[in-house]
Amino acid sequence: MSESNKRRTKNEKSKKETTKKRSKFKIFLLVLLIAVVVSIGAVTGIVIAIAKDAPDIEPSNIEALLNQTSFILDENGKVIEKIQTEEYRTIVDLEKIPKHLQDAFVSIEDERFEKHMGVDPKGIMSAVVDNIRAKSTVRGASTITQQLARNLYLTNEKKLDRKIKEAYIALQLEKALTKDQILEAYLNRIYLGQGAYGVQEASQTYFSKDVEDLTVAESALLAGIVKSPSKYPPYKTVKPENFDSNSNIEVGQIDILGEKYIAVYNEEAVKRQKVVLMKMKELGYISNEEYNQALNEDVKKDLKPGEKKIKGISSYFNDFVKSQAIDALVEKLGYTKEEAEKELYTGGLKIYSTMDIEMQHKIEEVYRNFTEILFGNPGGSGKPVLISWSLDGNRNIRDDRNNIIYYNQENLFDENFNLKIEKGTFQLENDNLIINNKKFNPYTKSIDIADYYTINDKRNLVTHTVGSLAISEDAYSIGENKEIIISKNFLAENKDFYSIDGNGNLIIANNYFFRSNEGVVQPQSATVIMDHHNGQIKALVGGRDIQGNKLLNRATSSPRQPGSSIKPIAVYLPALDNGFTAATAIDDAPHYDGAGRLWPTNWYKGYWGPTPVRKSVEQSINVNSVKALESIGIDTSIEYLSRMGIVNKDKPEDDNFVSRSENKNSNDENLAALGLGGMTKGLTPLEMTAAYGSIANNGTYIEPIAFTKILDRNGNILIDNQPKKNKVVSPQVAYIMTDILRTTVSNGTAKRAAIPNMTTAGKTGTTQENADAWFVGYTPYYVSAVWIGNDSPAIRLNQGSSMASSLWRNTMTKAHEGLQNKSFDRPEGIVSAQICTQSGKLPGPSCSGTTITEIFVQGTVPGEICSAHIGIPEEEPEDEEDEELEEEPEDNEEEDKDKDKDKDEDEKNEDKKDDNVTTPPEKPEEPEDPNEKPSDPGKGDRKPGENDKPESGDNEN
Repeated sequence: MSESNKRRTKNEKSKKETTKKRSKFKIFLLVLLIAVVVSIGAVTGIVIAIAKDAPDIEPSNIEALLNQTSFILDENGKVIEKIQTEEYRTIVDLEKIPKHLQDAFVSIEDERFEKHMGVDPKGIMSAVVDNIRAKSTVRGASTITQQLARNLYLTNEKKLDRKIKEAYIALQLEKALTKDQILEAYLNRIYLGQGAYGVQEASQTYFSKDVEDLTVAESALLAGIVKSPSKYPPYKTVKPENFDSNSNIEVGQIDILGEKYIAVYNEEAVKRQKVVLMKMKELGYISNEEYNQALNEDVKKDLKPGEKKIKGISSYFNDFVKSQAIDALVEKLGYTKEEAEKELYTGGLKIYSTMDIEMQHKIEEVYRNFTEILFGNPGGSGKPVLISWSLDGNRNIRDDRNNIIYYNQENLFDENFNLKIEKGTFQLENDNLIINNKKFNPYTKSIDIADYYTINDKRNLVTHTVGSLAISEDAYSIGENKEIIISKNFLAENKDFYSIDGNGNLIIANNYFFRSNEGVVQPQSATVIMDHHNGQIKALVGGRDIQGNKLLNRATSSPRQPGSSIKPIAVYLPALDNGFTAATAIDDAPHYDGAGRLWPTNWYKGYWGPTPVRKSVEQSINVNSVKALESIGIDTSIEYLSRMGIVNKDKPEDDNFVSRSENKNSNDENLAALGLGGMTKGLTPLEMTAAYGSIANNGTYIEPIAFTKILDRNGNILIDNQPKKNKVVSPQVAYIMTDILRTTVSNGTAKRAAIPNMTTAGKTGTTQENADAWFVGYTPYYVSAVWIGNDSPAIRLNQGSSMASSLWRNTMTKAHEGLQNKSFDRPEGIVSAQICTQSGKLPGPSCSGTTITEIFVQGTVPGEICSAHIGIPEEEPEDEEDEELEEEPEDNEEEDKDKDKDKDEDEKNEDKKDDNVTTPPEKPEEPEDPNEKPSDPGKGDRKPGENDKPESGDNEN
């Protein structure tokens, strides 16, 4: 073959091979194109499917999606608490946010914010480059719009479908909103550490100023937080015990849920701030001069941690405000309780409380010095002050039935607070642990552990709660003799549960139960002060020396037996409105109950014979209270108590009064409960305050309120809280009762309560064995109730009502600082007349020495003239009343009567009274010196005035 043919053949082969290659390449391209199209289609389909699954949005309603912090304000509009929630937020308009703060966030989070359409591919690439150059993540790839979409509608989970939904929602937001609207929503939503959401809240949290007042340096500091709110907050918080002054710089102190924390300067925040400032300069938002000025600003000095709650006051008042607000939203606006709670914590409400913040501070200060005020300097060691207790040989506290109610700490725990079970009260049997020890109270679902006590440095008794044993109900059983049988399976799985010490005692590890380390100081106390003209609570303390939120509020939620303090409202006020006068003589003579037993007794020996109502109240005569109650009837007493908010006839389950229909065997429809205060549950200081307030307020009861109005997040009034009012008695009858209570303070058993240079009216109350001590009273300005007692009534006070009277005088003296003294308003229709004290009638010729001037409601002055110096005949109880008493079981009657006789013995000296006294002395023996403090149980009797702080201006008149 010729050379040319060979070349031709070779070329033809080459062409064929080229053609084949081209054909294969075309096929490859075609396949690739098809694959790309299919992939794009698949991806598009997936994206569309994910986008369709994105939540529906309503861009015009973004503000409604932002939880806002609610505020409690005092009566003058000053913020006293930002209500604790997961998010603290206060929304502000964009025009109130400085331009340099807006620029700071845009610079570091989304520099092309004004140019993109919600998603920014170029910005993503730019962020990648910046991060590579910096060798760290200096900026994120999500736009501000994407961040807003995520924060409003999505979670923070790092998944592809979330990013797709985020981009889709961002595009939707950009279509519906302007850039300013997006930026405003973003700056109000973003989380900036320490519980602060949004720039306004962050400004208050870190600098205690409004956002509009922030400097460039401060703005850059806030913008730097977004990247990591846990790493870059300007300060971090540590507990005081963990604070190291050598390595930490304190910038302030804050309160979190009632606990104190120290705010520590965070240098990492300033490092991040410098990155933000550099970016702002690069983008032309600030000049070189502004940049240097911001760098040189000492933001460490600018830091001033904001208060979520005003300092110096406990949580009791505000907790009650929240409770009342929730109830009002339910009752007046038809919310469910769940909806009302959500609105309270996230709705941006402004709740205007009735608190007088200055008065509240003063009352809290009195309670901080509770021991010193009632006892004096408790320095040194010894028995606890202010209480009376019964100890066994091991120094455990026992009740009247000899049951241990609190163990001595050393008897319950070892030195590491592991539970100590004595040798001989446990055994191992078939690898099961069997315990039979009184330190446990076993139930089918839990095993409760006994509580214990300590004595603090002020010599106060402190009671500590111990929780249940941390063991599931299927890991133990209860034997016939209440022994606890802990299964071998549990013990095998929890080898650290117990050990045996060198003395053969069983030691249960302390990680298997809760123990209250701080405990609760005893005795406890509560105070309410209310303006009786409008029902507004001005100050409230629900306990002493207790920190935290949502505590047991003894002022509003812990009823205790009121003792003789119930007499004015349950007996004498109704009696004055039903035929009795201040001069009506009641025969203080032996009285017998329905079972024929001599009952009740008085605080003094013997009987005084015919005694006017005024003197019966002044001297807290138990017999006369019971006789007056018998005269008007139980039903009449209950009717008046219902007018004063004590009895709720429509919803008996909502009050503390126990009616016969609620409990046939143990109820308050009896002479002991209504005549002497021996109630089944008792009453709260708030209830007593409001009831006495109806006397002080000219006979009109006003429901106590803790807030006056609630505004929504837009400033509209949601609730205008006008208290309920109802007439109890006429102003004239109320004035007579007030005047009797006034002389009870000036001449009777309540001299200790007299406020210096202020007209004072009120009544003491003490229950059996000094379990509870009360004083309830009022002035022309305020009404107040004070209760003192131990959380366990088995532990007694070492005094009775004199202790409560002294505390009441101290709190009310503080409350009245700066107020002028004045008399109670005397209504028209009050007249004066002379009467004989023995008969309550107009004096006759033989009434020399027993005549006094008394006041009356016009038309009620006695018309008869005394002829024989005798009191009104002692009336036999009506038949139906006798039947009512006889229906009660005998043992219940005994219990009702014995448990609550009011003694007030600490105000009197029984031994100086003669058993045969038939008339009261012209001037009954005065109570003990109002300035005298109780004796020290650890040091023997103290001399009068020893260790006492002098109190100036004390006035018994």
